[in-house]
Amino acid sequence: MGIKMAPSRLETIRDMYDARAPIYEDDGKDGSSDFHKAQAKDYLEWMALSPGMKVLDLACGTGGITIPAARAVGPSGKVIGVDISTVSLDIARSKARKEDLPVTFHDHDISNLTGLEGIIEGIFDVITCASAMVLLEDPAASVKHWATLLKAGGKLIFDTSTNDSLVVGRCFDVVKQELNMFTVNGSKTAIGTVPKVKQMLVDAGLDPTQTFVSRQYDEFKTLEEIDASKGGNFFEETMGREGWVKRWYEELKQVSIFPCHSRPLMCEASQCMHC
Repeated sequence: MGIKMAPSRLETIRDMYDARAPIYEDDGKDGSSDFHKAQAKDYLEWMALSPGMKVLDLACGTGGITIPAARAVGPSGKVIGVDISTVSLDIARSKARKEDLPVTFHDHDISNLTGLEGIIEGIFDVITCASAMVLLEDPAASVKHWATLLKAGGKLIFDTSTNDSLVVGRCFDVVKQELNMFTVNGSKTAIGTVPKVKQMLVDAGLDPTQTFVSRQYDEFKTLEEIDASKGGNFFEETMGREGWVKRWYEELKQVSIFPCHSRPLMCEASQCMHC
């Protein structure tokens, strides 16, 4: 009788995003769709692209940043997107074909890009990594690697949640850990404060002076606005939402009947630090 092996971390992440990809940017079906569209708009503003620039979009997903970046740099520029979700990449490639955009996509782990075609040290004007630092086992090592790919004066833009944001996801992770389930927020390097992010950038040989806390991206209340004494009511209200949160809850229910409602559950402030 064969032994069924547990999926690896990357396989689990791939399965998560393969399932989510078809509605990732579809308003009204995924609870964080507005979040990612608003964030992508800000990223494109921060990137300040012009024709001829070379862009590397890490964890590119369905192309929310990749495709507009390709439009901006034009045929004289170069855009490469990297992700491990096959379904997401299929959607991104379809978008690029419809607009006849010469974007290169790679199905690969973003933490180490060594040997991938077109990805060479010192050539990129801008490297982006939106909403994916939490998925990395060692963010600091990844940032050091990415820094080698930037040309002199190049820009690395990424975001990470602050310690008082994304509280819904953090609460689910606490429950998942107790149930020995996979969690995405268990990176080796906690980077939830501006000083920690700045130190990580310094260690990678990058200028940390443009690190800042962004605006809030969705309609959830901030941490300060939540009444913890009404955690049960808030839990039921939150679980009724479509999108990620509901799917998290369904995943928990499949594993175990667990008295989650007995714990105060906060909501996500969705405020991120950007570099």
